[in-house]
Amino acid sequence: MTATHWFLASLPVAALSVMLGGHWLGGGILLLLSVGRVLTLRSLPTLLVTGGLLLGFAGWFGWRQTQLAQRRLAVTALQPVTLQLRVQPDSPVIHGSGYTLVGQRPNGERLTVHGTLHSANELTQLRQLRRPTWWTVTGQASGLLPAPNFNQFDAARYWGNRGIVNTVKVTSATWRPAASRGLTWWADTWHGWRSSLIRYCEQLPGALRVYALGLFPGSRASEAPQELAGMQRLGLIHLFAISGLHVALVLTVAEWGLIQARLPREWWEWGLLAGLPGYAILAGGGSGVLRACWMRGLQLGGRRLNRPVSPLGAWTGAFLVGLAQNPGLVFELGSQLSYGLSLALILLKEETPRWRELGLTLLGLPSLLSGVFQWHSLTILANWVVVPLFPVLLLPLTVLGTLTGSRWPAITSGCAAGLAGIDDLLRRVAALPGNVAFGKPYWGIAVAWYLGTWWIWSRPPQQRRRWLVGLLVSYGLVFVGIHYPLHGEVAYFDVGQGDSILIRTPGNRRVTLIDVGRRLAFPQPAWAPVQPVTYGAEHTSVTYLKSRGITHINDIYLTHHDADHIGDLPALLAAFRVDCVWVSTGMAREAAWQRTVARYPGLRVHSLQVGVPASLMVHHPFAVMPADNAGSLALQGDFGGLNFLFMGDLDQAGEQKILAAQPHLRTDVLKLGHHGSKTATAANFVAQVRPRLAIISAGRHNRYGHPSPETLRTLQAANLPWVSTQQRGMIRYVYRGQHGTWQTKLNLKGES
Repeated sequence: MTATHWFLASLPVAALSVMLGGHWLGGGILLLLSVGRVLTLRSLPTLLVTGGLLLGFAGWFGWRQTQLAQRRLAVTALQPVTLQLRVQPDSPVIHGSGYTLVGQRPNGERLTVHGTLHSANELTQLRQLRRPTWWTVTGQASGLLPAPNFNQFDAARYWGNRGIVNTVKVTSATWRPAASRGLTWWADTWHGWRSSLIRYCEQLPGALRVYALGLFPGSRASEAPQELAGMQRLGLIHLFAISGLHVALVLTVAEWGLIQARLPREWWEWGLLAGLPGYAILAGGGSGVLRACWMRGLQLGGRRLNRPVSPLGAWTGAFLVGLAQNPGLVFELGSQLSYGLSLALILLKEETPRWRELGLTLLGLPSLLSGVFQWHSLTILANWVVVPLFPVLLLPLTVLGTLTGSRWPAITSGCAAGLAGIDDLLRRVAALPGNVAFGKPYWGIAVAWYLGTWWIWSRPPQQRRRWLVGLLVSYGLVFVGIHYPLHGEVAYFDVGQGDSILIRTPGNRRVTLIDVGRRLAFPQPAWAPVQPVTYGAEHTSVTYLKSRGITHINDIYLTHHDADHIGDLPALLAAFRVDCVWVSTGMAREAAWQRTVARYPGLRVHSLQVGVPASLMVHHPFAVMPADNAGSLALQGDFGGLNFLFMGDLDQAGEQKILAAQPHLRTDVLKLGHHGSKTATAANFVAQVRPRLAIISAGRHNRYGHPSPETLRTLQAANLPWVSTQQRGMIRYVYRGQHGTWQTKLNLKGES
């Protein structure tokens, strides 16, 4: 069998993984197409290999899913546990006074672990780990929570693809050294070296720290999103461990050095081959790193066995091994870019530079749009300029700065300054006009674009132009469909213990947010490492709005001053153009709010109370009052044939004021006040407004006990059905005209 035949035989396995990933129809179509292509070869060996691969991978995928399903705990029920876990020294990741790690039980099960450090001494001990340890962990275990909002990164799927389905929240933990015996010694040694490398790179200054951590141990610096914002926006982030490009360069340099040392080739090739698994551990074991190591290992092994392996054959072998290790490989952005771009480099090697660069861009575009929802028109130019500079400038600066370290601080600082200058230049370029906030295309369309691009490049160059026009037209049509949808929606985000609600009219003519959720900030002791400010909205509402192609918000209503309702405002103001922020008259007069507004010159802020005209009807407050729960805004609007009443955190006293002023007030959908607390949602209020559905926004396992049993009894007595973000995640009403449907992201109601 030729390398091409092996490659075609691997495609049905990829289609099978798509089916098992939940896309049965799309995966089935891809399976039929790929098997049909194999049949056209009229090669019995290829057909037999394809069948064997399908049967083998189907059995492996099925067995693996069964094992994970048997281990998976309920998400909503916390189980008290005391566990023994073996932890590699490079596993703990420190976030301020908190840490996360992956540990392995004696039975082989791996879990994610989240805990809190209680002293500077514990922090020092954790940072000094260089050997595996046994941890005795006491805490609460549960299944990993799937992404609670539409288009949010799904950590549960990510870890599930790696064989991890449960997590432990630690209340107490102790650790002691673990012995390395037999087969564990090799891996333990490399993990220890990686731990030392991470701690060393963490001491480097500025941008050098970000580059060194990303390229050598494959670790993510806390400031990486800010430092690499330009690369991210220009679509250059694949230069890091995502693509494995640096791995190929490092191995090439290693081979050159061994050749120059005049060592016998058979010696160092076998040694390099034996060391590749260890180097994969040292470099972080990401999808790009593993792909690059497997490809180089297959080619080295073939050379030593006198069975040369072509680049396409090595790619196919690495792809099949990758699927065996991670059945969800084809769904992850990093894997798509790593495997997709490396395949493109192999198959487009005979193309002219112009056609090759255009092909690489168009082949990566569906993945980028599906993963980050935007594309910069300068991406092609940036790739053309920066990619060649990577091996001759970016990587040498990083290597030189890392090697000099604290011994020659002037050189280290110079390298850091050079990398920072490049990052600043890329940020300036990324800020130029040309960024296209595309939105997230339907996954089937993205696959069609990818396959269609390959088909176009299979045509002679003189025939490609007209097909490229058709491809670009299809992008334009999808863009228009995303930005000017025929439907609108009212969506209640799952932001944990907080509120954030989106109202989007058809055609995105008006985009409104009611509250924005809470900033993810907790008091940190003085000894804890300083962490960049983070906002929960960056992973929930901001991500969702960008996936809808939204760049402009007309109105943001902030119901009152509590942090769980307004804490994420900076994230929204940074990500979108906002016309106006509406607050109660009392909140507008508060000194803390005025200081917030002062940080955003030009921000339009309007005060609200009953009688002030706005895009939503205001039912509370009636006069100037403190912007606490008692002074919360209560808002109402009609969308898709239903009437919605949004109560913020308004208490029962405020409800009675509304009833007294509007005895004939009615609604179809009632967002309960104060997360379902007993301080809100009086029985007579529910009886008068006569809702047909109640919505509760509250965090899972929150310390306040929301929603309260008293409130739920009130709803039950009124025969009022209710839906909570605790069990259903994001809740949205999608409508066209005067009719719509309700959708929820999760279904955790049946868990115990």
